[in-house]
Amino acid sequence: MDKQNRDRLETVLPYPEDTAGGIMNVDTVTVRADVTIDVIMRYLRIHPDIPETTDQLIVVDCHDTYRGVLALTAILTNDPERLVATIMDREVKGIPASLPDVEVARLFEDRDLVSAPVIDDHGKLLGRITIDDVVDVIREDADHSLLSLAGLDEEDDTFAPIVKSARRRAVWLGINLFTAFIASWVIGLFQATLEQVVALAVLMPIVASMGVLPAARH
Repeated sequence: MDKQNRDRLETVLPYPEDTAGGIMNVDTVTVRADVTIDVIMRYLRIHPDIPETTDQLIVVDCHDTYRGVLALTAILTNDPERLVATIMDREVKGIPASLPDVEVARLFEDRDLVSAPVIDDHGKLLGRITIDDVVDVIREDADHSLLSLAGLDEEDDTFAPIVKSARRRAVWLGINLFTAFIASWVIGLFQATLEQVVALAVLMPIVASMGVLPAARH
């Protein structure tokens, strides 16, 4: 690891795992705004092992301050003698390293991003986030939502003993039992009607099973 990437890695270590700084990687390709497209193309030919999911190069100044991005399509479709400064996109904003990972995933979804630069509070480039990193965040969030529907969290063991699981879910199990007693009482009030219209008794299990699903989500 060269000094630049080593310094970046040491800078991002303090960031929590659920922030942009925690999910990003420092494996980036940076260029200066005062070089020509021909220089960049020769550099890419010499270094064919560029990071995966690279759809754009990140433009920085001599102090590693983020200035914009240079799309690979712009490199291929412009005159090799043109300077990076004339074709770079300055409108792409860097993602603050302290931004929660859920907000990062929302940005990628709203802007259809493949990768995005990550900067610190002073605008200095720290690394980049790719769509692969965001997919992991979305998957973890979906797992959390699924466990929440069952009244569990990430620290709960889905295959824990019955007594242990029942103790954790005692409140919701008690509520379900209480509502079951209420349902039985209501059915008793209409006992005479059920004796006259037997078809209603056939529908009772269907209604009960449909009511179990919303209760299970708690």
